[in-house]
Amino acid sequence: MPIDFKSLHKLESVPGSLSSRTRSANEIVQVLVKLRKGAKRPSFIKPRAQITSRIFSADVTFGDMQRLEADPAVESMALARRMPGIK
Repeated sequence: MPIDFKSLHKLESVPGSLSSRTRSANEIVQVLVKLRKGAKRPSFIKPRAQITSRIFSADVTFGDMQRLEADPAVESMALARRMPGIK
């Protein structure tokens, strides 16, 4: 089932490169997740890196993004963007 980014109200922004084509529910992307104050991380998400006590990065499927959207512990999320190489 294709994911409609407009249905994800907690998603802060969508890079043009991601919104330009349809994505499948099992495609993996990197996200940054911000939890509400005092909330615990959703058990279905394994963090890649803990950034602060409330912010972490994770590899998730687009289907998991819908679960994050519905989770009351999640304040917001953002799709990670690739940093340019440093020479």
